Amino acid sequence: MSLRRRSARSFVFWGVTLALGGFAAACGEPDESGTPLAPEQTAESEEAISGGYTDENDKNVVGVVHFDQGAICTGSLLAPNMVLTARHCVGPIYNEADGGGVICSQTTSGNPWSTSGFGVTTLTNMFNGNYSDFYDVAEVVTTPGDNHLCGTDQAILILKTPIPDSEAKPLIPRVDSKLDKNEGYFAVGYGQTSDGNYNSSGVRRRRDDLNVYCAEDDCTGVEAYVKVEEWVGDTGICSGDSGGPAIDLQGRVVGVTSRGGPDCSSPIYGSVHQWGDWIKETAKHAAEVGGYEPAPWVDGFPTDPEYNAPIGGNCQDNGCSICWNDECTRYCGDNAPCPDGYQCEEVQEGTNVCTPIPEPPSDDDGSSDGDGSSDGGDEDDGCSVSNAGADPTNPVPWFVGVGALAFLAARRRRR
Repeated sequence: MSLRRRSARSFVFWGVTLALGGFAAACGEPDESGTPLAPEQTAESEEAISGGYTDENDKNVVGVVHFDQGAICTGSLLAPNMVLTARHCVGPIYNEADGGGVICSQTTSGNPWSTSGFGVTTLTNMFNGNYSDFYDVAEVVTTPGDNHLCGTDQAILILKTPIPDSEAKPLIPRVDSKLDKNEGYFAVGYGQTSDGNYNSSGVRRRRDDLNVYCAEDDCTGVEAYVKVEEWVGDTGICSGDSGGPAIDLQGRVVGVTSRGGPDCSSPIYGSVHQWGDWIKETAKHAAEVGGYEPAPWVDGFPTDPEYNAPIGGNCQDNGCSICWNDECTRYCGDNAPCPDGYQCEEVQEGTNVCTPIPEPPSDDDGSSDGDGSSDGGDEDDGCSVSNAGADPTNPVPWFVGVGALAFLAARRRRR
């Protein structure tokens, strides 16, 4: 059996230039009551999702705003009432470098802001709607343990009202396998489109043809500013894209945008794989709150789409990617059982697929068919799978505080 090859291109690491320069993101100093002021943001960047395009299709990548704090971020819908985003999108940041950069040894996350200020929308342009187009948030769940921002920059919003599947179908998080160097992905976010033009934020955009530089424990030599719970991406992520997803070429969320350098360079993502157990446990809680059955991946079903491929039918007529004896099939395992009438069989070393359960011997003459009891085919048929097509010390969280949120806030219904 030949496994699908992922498309990849060479990627030269330019040093994750995360020195602040003119790029800054920070929560304001507390006012007299001790409450952090709205985040202030300056950036030297050309374009949000630089080199990308307006994305009207990926409605499961949602806009996240906090009206009271004036912050715009991005999130991934992982269940009808569950949105994965960045931790610094849901609360203040403390102990930053001058200019608002992150220093992993000292920058920390504060307690989440009030849930009443959050809104989540599937609109392509969040400023084209009314407050009724935003879903209210009932609960904010942050990563457990250490409150240092690096390595823990993920949070989950539990919505008061589930988003209908007809409006946006939830994404699947890749909680069961890590990324490979040079693996391809694409990024989506609601970031700003030009330097300092905060009112241009709020439009969902996408950039394709990106590649992983290094992931998790493969990021050697950069441990001071990239933790094992993170990975380094390609380019194209800017202010306002924080919390947004990196999505692999099989459509699974693999990263949560955390921070990066000037000119939309060298993004650092939170690893969905490293925080997989926390994501699954929170998904169970979200399902209990929403009164629905959790998705199969929550209980350990593989996230690889090949484990969900259709079974049955002629391979040539149905165009399936996994064949066994010219019949469409799929991978299987302990957590991915086969449907009725099929068994999980090892057809090559380390590779299990669903094969038809052989018919029992006929009772007429007590013997099996002339060619044996199993319709296993020639030994050489096998299983074929078609090919699928400067100083990084002060990274900056990519979210944006934008005065244009007053435009939306003015539309809020009175509570």
